[in-house]
Amino acid sequence: MADLNSFSFTGRCSKDAVVKKVGNNVLMEVDVANNIGYGNYATTNWLKVKMWGERCYNIAEIFKKGTVVAGQGELTTNEWTGNDGSKHVDLVVTVFNLQVISSKCKGCSDEQHEKKEEDSEQGELPF
Repeated sequence: MADLNSFSFTGRCSKDAVVKKVGNNVLMEVDVANNIGYGNYATTNWLKVKMWGERCYNIAEIFKKGTVVAGQGELTTNEWTGNDGSKHVDLVVTVFNLQVISSKCKGCSDEQHEKKEEDSEQGELPF
């Protein structure tokens, strides 16, 4: 039986989404701050969120710094060594669904915003 890797989260975009071409595919990347705990036990998980597909061109403009999002996807880690020799680990979520919870894109009408949210829920997977 195959293992199931399913991760759901909510959080706030810490910077604007970036879209780039990778080979024949399109990749959108955005960093998301996921706050957990409360009071003296509060902490933040920093997630590197990735989404693949042509739809990224149409929806990236609504994932701006400060936008609250909810997503579902596969969680992986990326280990790397800094210039000072220290070890780091990034939490990476490759999402198949990323939705805006509390923000609208600037200059969009309600109909355009709803259309962009629908576009973010549809599309083809790169595999």
